[in-house]
Amino acid sequence: MIITLLLGGVVFDRSLEDPSILEEYRGVISELVRRGMRVAIVAGGGRLARRYIGLAEGFKANKAFLDEIGILATRLNASIMVAALGEIAHPTVLTSYEEAVSALKLSPVVVLGGIAPAQSTDAVAAVVSEFVGAPMLVKATGAPGIFDRPPSEPGATLLEKVSYEGLREIVARYRFEPGGYELLDPIAIKVLERSSIRCIVLDGLKPRLLLDAIEGKKVGTVVGGD
Repeated sequence: MIITLLLGGVVFDRSLEDPSILEEYRGVISELVRRGMRVAIVAGGGRLARRYIGLAEGFKANKAFLDEIGILATRLNASIMVAALGEIAHPTVLTSYEEAVSALKLSPVVVLGGIAPAQSTDAVAAVVSEFVGAPMLVKATGAPGIFDRPPSEPGATLLEKVSYEGLREIVARYRFEPGGYELLDPIAIKVLERSSIRCIVLDGLKPRLLLDAIEGKKVGTVVGGD
């Protein structure tokens, strides 16, 4: 079985203060490999991307150029993940979907960052799932799952499960704080829906939840799928 793991930027932000979180991910991913699984990892940009994009915005850089800066930040985080994983991972950060397909035949774990301007790492992870034939995408982020409204609002409820259409409505209805509470973007939702890819959004600061998700335990929020 192949799974895709989207590591939100918050994981890398935290690793600068506490590198043990990446060591925990190495242990969890190594366990998945021992079970015969293959893993395609996509790294988010996090604080690094936001800071450099903000700096370039001050110099009036165009949007496509800002996207390129964001991609470079995700690839730097991806490089750190390759280093953390050691010999179980393909030794370089991949920069195309085709490379991911080929490399996953040779190594049990591959790591990517962003691919192209105007495409979020959510969308990259969804398309990677299509290319490599992964029936499940796990998004490890800074929240315990998906809420029916911004968690800062009174009465916000953590959803155990939500349909693709239900999530699309939540995304359209609310504005969420940049860098705080992350949702899947509309392009990613569309890709997941068209290929019936199950997505689980969970707390990325608790690496062992990834094992729980793979084992079918109730964690985070399940998007689509049966």
